[in-house]
Order: sequence, then C-alpha cells, then structure tokens
Amino acid sequence: MAAPLRASPQAPPDGDAPLTGLLGQLRPPAEVARDFTERGWWRTGTVLHDVYRGAARHPHRTAIVSHRAHLPAASRVIRISYGQLAACTGRFAHALDALGVRPGDPVAFQLPNRWEAVALLLACLRTGAVAVPVMTGYGARDLEAVLGAAQPRLCVVPDLWEGTAPARILAALAPRLPWLRHRAVLGDAVDAGAVDFVRHFVHTPHERYRSAGWLRLPPHSADRVALAVTSLGLRDAHSMALYTPNSLHAGLPRDREPAGAAFSALPLASLPSLLHAVIGPLTRGGTAVLQDVWDAETALGLVAAAGVRQVYATPAQWADLVAVRERRPREALELSGAFTSDPAATSAALGRRVRAALGTELRSLPRPAAHTGRERGAGGDGPYRLWPRGPASPLAVWRRAGGVGLTWQGDGACGAGEVVDLDEAGHPRLRTEEVGGMFLVPVTEIEALLIGHPRVAEAAVVARADPQHGELACAVVVPDGAPPTLLDLRGHLAGRGVAPAHLPAELVLMGGLPRTESGELRRRHLQDTVARRPARAA
Repeated sequence: MAAPLRASPQAPPDGDAPLTGLLGQLRPPAEVARDFTERGWWRTGTVLHDVYRGAARHPHRTAIVSHRAHLPAASRVIRISYGQLAACTGRFAHALDALGVRPGDPVAFQLPNRWEAVALLLACLRTGAVAVPVMTGYGARDLEAVLGAAQPRLCVVPDLWEGTAPARILAALAPRLPWLRHRAVLGDAVDAGAVDFVRHFVHTPHERYRSAGWLRLPPHSADRVALAVTSLGLRDAHSMALYTPNSLHAGLPRDREPAGAAFSALPLASLPSLLHAVIGPLTRGGTAVLQDVWDAETALGLVAAAGVRQVYATPAQWADLVAVRERRPREALELSGAFTSDPAATSAALGRRVRAALGTELRSLPRPAAHTGRERGAGGDGPYRLWPRGPASPLAVWRRAGGVGLTWQGDGACGAGEVVDLDEAGHPRLRTEEVGGMFLVPVTEIEALLIGHPRVAEAAVVARADPQHGELACAVVVPDGAPPTLLDLRGHLAGRGVAPAHLPAELVLMGGLPRTESGELRRRHLQDTVARRPARAA
C-alpha cells in the first residue's frame, strides 16, 4: 500500500524543474489508497500482473493482433500470444535496465499502433519507469515540447513513418536535450549514435546477462506513476497528466465484457485508445487489435476476423467505416459498442448511418467513474469548484506555467479544483478554452450547440484579434449541404438559451477542421489559419 506524501513538490513557474526527480516519489496518501481499495476501485495488482496471469493460464491465447500495412501481404497480420507478450515484456524490461533506465525515469516512445509499443509500455511498468507515449503525427516543434516537458532518459522512434523521418528529427533535436541519454530507432535505417531497437530489445537476451540477477518488480507498483499523458494547448500551454496503474484501472468501464476483443483506430498515445483498446482487453484476458496505418476497409476486415466487439474511432473514421460498409456489405458484425472520441463533432446524420450500416449505436467514449466532489461558489448559485478526487483521476498534473499540482495533498485532501458550471443534470460542464474580450465565451458548450444545426457537419469556436474589443469569438464551420449564414447560427444558438454576449461575432467556412491522429482539434493550427482568412460578419 502507498505511503503518504511528505510534501507537496512544486516546480517553478517556468516548468524547467527536473520533473524526473519527482516521478519516482509521488504516491497517493495511504488513507486514499486504502479507501479506494476497500471500495473495489483500486487494487494491489496491475495490468502487468494480469498479463502474467494470462500467460500462466492460457499461454497460447492471442493477446495482440497487430496489422503492419507495409509488410508483404502474407505477413501483415502479427499475432502475439499471452506467453509471447509476457516473454517480450521481460526482455524489453531488461533491455531498458541495460540502458540505465531506473524506477521513476521517463521513457518516451513515438511509435505507431504496433505490438512493440504495447510491450514497451508493459516493460516500463515492469521496471518502474514512466511511459511517455507521443503522437506519431507530432513534428519537430511538438516533439521537442513533449521531450522538454518530460525529460526522458530514452526516446524510441521509427526510422520512417508515412513520409516523415522521425529518427532524423530526433537526432537533430538531441543536442538540445541534455537529459536524453539514448535514442532508439525501430526500423532499418538506424543512424550512428542510435540504438537499434530490434537488435537491442528483441534479439538480445539481456535477462541472461544481468549480473544482479532477474529484475525485480518495484514495490507498490500499482500506486507509482506509470504513464504521463501530454497535452499541447494554445499559446504553448503544455501539461502532462500523471497516472498510476490504479487510476487507469479505475477508468475502465465497470460493466466490461470478459475476454473480449477491442479495436481502436486512435493512436495509442491517446489515453482513450490506450485505456479501452489495450489495458482493458489485457486486464480481462482479451485481445487488443492494432492497425498501424489507418485504412477503413482493412480495419473492417480486422474487426470481423478477430471477433471484435468494441470499436473506438474518431467521427471522420466512423464515416470512412460506414462508407466502406455501405459499398461492400459483409457478413454481420457483432458489435456491442461503437464509440467516438469527439461527441461534439458527431452529427446526428452520422449516428444514423452507423446504426443502419453496423447495427449499433454510436456513443461517446465511456467516461471514468469520477466520484468527484463539488463546492458551491460564494454566491450560492455557482459557479462550482470541481474537486478531482475520483479513483480514475491522475495522481498529479504538471503544467508548464504552474509546476506539479497534486490531486491529493499529504493529508488526503484534494488539490485545487477547476471552476466549472453545472448542466441541468448537475454534471460539470468543462470548458477547454474561453475566448472573447469583455465577455468570455464557453467554447465547448457553444461548439456542442453548433453541431446541432442541421446544416453544420463540424464546428469550432476560436478567437480572432479585434482592434476595438481585443478578441472576438469566431465560429468555424464545415457545412453539411448549403452553408448556414452567421445570422442562422446566431438565431440557432439564441433559441437554445445562449446569452447574446456569448454569440459568435464572425463566421468562417472551411472544408474540414484540422485534427490530430486521435481526432482532437488542432486549435493552435486552426486559430493561425482563421487569422489569415476573411470572416463573414453579421
């Protein structure tokens, strides 16, 4: 069980403190861990224990189905059994140890959805290192931002990836990253000074050569920081959510199906994909189905062949899947769940098409059991302060402009919460960004309402500079059919109770919104694009 925190470590405002020195020390207070464990939300084991248990009970059962688009057709689908996954995890862990990776050290990897990424994640857990997955679509600027925040000892990248050269990008960044001791490259083009991933991690039996004997699992591994999920926001607002195996376990749906297969079209660097399509299946003895390069027709074939019951994808990917299904009807798919990463960008028309083509409802990703508290504002009517103290909450959040914020203090009390409003059902209405001059516009709420307009396929709200007001809220819309006018949209929002001060002042029409591989809106890129385009004013 975890020991209570002795202090509340804080990084300086510039975020340049050695976060790595804190990662190995952070634990939840003992009383919090005890309470959540007694309630059945937390446990003493981890997904690694589940994999080892699966390897002992059914070593030949398939743990991972990994599709590699650029391999010859006969060898594109790789199946990893539980026995093989357990063996690879042990070997990868000893490979990390041979490179000097120790408990609490961050290990970054910018890998596509392949079995090696899963084994490396488990190997980090095996050694006590902190896994830092990075989106494969990140270029030099974003990769440097993540590595600058996490300060990993090792970073693993592919040699080439969909027209880019991540290994070359990392090699160019390395001189500016003094804490990065090793670069490992997965692929054929391994440059000088880099570790050959296949040779070092896959082919070398480090477990036989370790002088101190077999690597032991760190104590209290369920309550140690195991995963750092990075977020790059507007205006260089970087943050990292630090999760323990227990907080990840608590985020799994309580009614999950036993020993099923799950597929995610989202990158493994996104928490929903990692949680619901990898950790979830492996926890219950099921199968994680991976595809390294998105292709809707191939994805449907994988889903059918593996007997997948749960599928996770962005709205755009669901549209691709439905289009393939409508063109080429196949045998019936027995899906029990179809989930999207961005319900605000999911039109009612897409939901109807998914139901008609695939026979299941399109729903938002399962939300972790929050078990949050809330405190009414001073005025009695709100806003409320959200206390993020649920079992699925991250242990801490690091922000570039604020250091490390702990979810629980040493006495078990919650850290500072986020000020939010409540919807009609009493649930917190979170705001990802506010824009505007004198009156701040709740962006998330307005975007969700804009999607409800019958002629809007996608929508976003960003700020545009204005000499008089400083900022004006601009609605960015991808039309569904005939484009709506700004007056149409303002009337639509006003009819749903939006205050006049929160109505968008300008409109920009686009053919599509820029998104990351996980379907998240690239707001910084969108705002730069909108700033260069003329808007339609009321």
